[in-house]
Amino acid sequence: MNCRVLFACVLLLAACADDSEGQRLANAKAQLAKKDLNAAVIELKGALDSHPQSAALRLLLGRTFLQQGDAASATQELDKAQEAGAADADVVPDLARAWLALGEHNKLIARFAKQTLSEPAANAALQVALAEAYRAQGDSAAARAALLTALKSQPTNADAVVSLARLDAAEGHSDVALNALNALLQSEPGHAAAGLAKGEILMQSPAGMDAALQAVRQVRAANPSLVAGHVALVELLLQQRKASEARASFEDLRKLAPQHPSTLALQARLAFDAGDYTTSLDISQRLLAVAPNHPGMLLLAGATQFQLRHYTLAEDLLAKALKAAPGFRSARLLLAQAFLRDGQPGKTLEVLQAASEVEQADSASLLLRGEAHLQLDDNPRAQAAFDRARQVAPNDPGVQTSLALARLGSLGEGSAGAPALDDLERIARGDKGSQADLALVNARLKARDFKGALQAVDGLQKKLPDQPLPWSLRGRVLLAQGDSAGAAASFEKALALQPNHLPALVALSNLNAQAGRAEPARARLQALLKLEPRNVSARLAQASLESRLGAPESVVTALLREAVRIDPLQVVSQRALIEHLQSTGDHAAALEAARGAAGQLPQDPGVQELLGTAQLAAGDSQQAAVTFKKLMAQQPTLARHAVHLADATMTGGDPAAAAAALKQALAIEPENAMAVRGLALLAVMDHRQQEGVDMARAQQKRHPKDAAGFALEGELQGRAGRWAEAATAYAAALQRASSSAVAINLHKCLSLAGKSAEANRLALDWQKANPLDAAFAFYMGDTASAARDWAGAEAQYRNVLRLQPRHAAAINNIAWLLVMQHKPGAVAMAEQANALLADRAPFLDTLAQALDAEDQSAKALTVQRRAVALRPRDPALRLRLAQLQLKQGDKADARKELQALAELGDRFAGQAQVAQLLKGL
Repeated sequence: MNCRVLFACVLLLAACADDSEGQRLANAKAQLAKKDLNAAVIELKGALDSHPQSAALRLLLGRTFLQQGDAASATQELDKAQEAGAADADVVPDLARAWLALGEHNKLIARFAKQTLSEPAANAALQVALAEAYRAQGDSAAARAALLTALKSQPTNADAVVSLARLDAAEGHSDVALNALNALLQSEPGHAAAGLAKGEILMQSPAGMDAALQAVRQVRAANPSLVAGHVALVELLLQQRKASEARASFEDLRKLAPQHPSTLALQARLAFDAGDYTTSLDISQRLLAVAPNHPGMLLLAGATQFQLRHYTLAEDLLAKALKAAPGFRSARLLLAQAFLRDGQPGKTLEVLQAASEVEQADSASLLLRGEAHLQLDDNPRAQAAFDRARQVAPNDPGVQTSLALARLGSLGEGSAGAPALDDLERIARGDKGSQADLALVNARLKARDFKGALQAVDGLQKKLPDQPLPWSLRGRVLLAQGDSAGAAASFEKALALQPNHLPALVALSNLNAQAGRAEPARARLQALLKLEPRNVSARLAQASLESRLGAPESVVTALLREAVRIDPLQVVSQRALIEHLQSTGDHAAALEAARGAAGQLPQDPGVQELLGTAQLAAGDSQQAAVTFKKLMAQQPTLARHAVHLADATMTGGDPAAAAAALKQALAIEPENAMAVRGLALLAVMDHRQQEGVDMARAQQKRHPKDAAGFALEGELQGRAGRWAEAATAYAAALQRASSSAVAINLHKCLSLAGKSAEANRLALDWQKANPLDAAFAFYMGDTASAARDWAGAEAQYRNVLRLQPRHAAAINNIAWLLVMQHKPGAVAMAEQANALLADRAPFLDTLAQALDAEDQSAKALTVQRRAVALRPRDPALRLRLAQLQLKQGDKADARKELQALAELGDRFAGQAQVAQLLKGL
């Protein structure tokens, strides 16, 4: 081939290439004209394989992605278009819109705030995007300036007119906004953005709801493929509580654009509204993976975590939403509420203080501020906040309810609370909502005014005739009255309305358990868990039920571990597992569980507090002190962390540090009873007995109607061996509060003071007045047992079993008493106790004694070896082991045990028996 022919071929190929790029570009534009965005994307991607440096192809692909709602891909292509040489006037407005869609307001402003485009229409488009970013950040002045600049560049720019109208409406000038939009729609009847903005403004007023719906329907009819029109219609229908119509309109949207971010966002919102928080969280997290700084998605994800009670995660998401959009009022209020639920009222006040003056004067903000002050025990400031809220919104039932509750809480017990209750009744009668009714039911129930509580439920039932809540509350009141049959009927009616209503399910299961009907009790919760296997609350209820039914600890532990596995971010299930393990005495496992919880939720103060208490219970006082110091730094307004720190430092042998921590607790909360008690005990331990008693008496003077100060004096006098004085103090405490613990301590002190007749009279009177007090009956069993009154002790323990049929300790003690009285049935009772609480050395010891008493010494020896293995340093267990070894003729092993016991000397009180047995070998 000669050079001329070769040159001609090269020109021909170049021409073909140019034609190919141009043709592909034309094909893509044709697809866009037909609204086939997917085909256009395929065409453009194919063209870019051959022409990766084409600015025109990149620009069109970026714009197409933006139309599809894929702003993340749009930014990538638009950036490449700019790098390939696309003019700023062509690419910058679209790039700004893409960043706006992603919620990248800070990035948009930082990059383009100072840029001016030479082409008027392009500059106007850029300024509109900047205005929306400023508005999202709460800077309405900057937003207005940008819009005026846009209109100066292009006076007919419709988007600027629409954005300015939205800004005017937000500042309270709806009439001005609607006039501007109507004028625009008159000149451009099909302008979608103007129609949607008009509907958005009209829907803010109840009188304009129908007009808003009409405006949005017109937009959707004129633009059937416009995603924004469908979204606006669904949102408007939801606001009008037309759920079925909203769902139908959403299905139309999903058919049109199933993967569009706006469709997915709305799907997440609908799932949230339906209580399907798992779906809502899944979708919002997927959208945040693409647009991590989008304020709306951060708010939805944060709200979902809030509903799941993952408060620390909610706080992080909502804080990010506020950082991206400082003027985002909803995010600020929810963040303040999350801190409040998380026990951080100080942070609630910080968040609210950072709001604008207008927001700070808002009734919702003022209510949250009042609740935060209440948590901080600052009633004057709380009352002031509620009063201001009433001035701002005098007719708001929520404000009036909070005021009444604040009054009720600050008044305490007594007739002075009646006006506040009257206020609640008045509010409930005039309020279409249920908040005041619920508050009134709870207040009446707390005051044990059952008749008034039932009347309040009647009022609530009229407002919620088809809801399970009133029936469930009625059952709760009837149960408190002692009407189990009536309560059960009410709970059944609640379940007839909503079969998965957990409060009614749990209540009925507990009633079945109390009646000894274990299988129906279990069946109710198991049926719910079959339908909702990830229902953590139901799992926790199941564990609680099994504990009530006397299931082995391993079963309860397994259920709690399953609840944690299902949702490791749920603090309530983590807490339930840790506290259960601690209650069983397995402090090592409790600490392991607490460490696991802290690993899942390292920033959650509640979990860190669980870790600290678990460290302390496990004997690691040094690490516990470190944990509580961190908590004090994190939550400096909570006195209980300082009290915990005092416990840790005292356990670690540093009473001076403990005293300092307790004084710090009192500086935070001057009336903290635990801190006063701690300082008083430290004084007694330091031989400053009278100083400790003076502290208790000072507390009595400050709170003469409160039992705590008198009970504290009783404890202090008892520690000093002043039993008569201790009894006098405990008697005063018992007059002020009916308490089983105080009654037990009073009986002990009377007995030790030599006042046996008074002690006996107290026991008879108390058990007559409190026939359901199992704790006092158990104590009386211990007292009789110590006095070697075997029959009396057995009667008391059997009374405990009448009240609590699966009380393992009472069963074990009866087994031992049967052995001591040479009665039959000891082995069966001991085996029952061991079945309820496995691997308990004292229970195994009782079983071994029972077996030995029935001439089963070989089996008894096996059981006793298990008991010693569980508690190898208990000399009493080892002595009985040696005795059983001797019975079996195992003198060698018995000698080893006895010699080891002899070496304990005065540390073991049974040396006389040891010496006698050794002498006989």
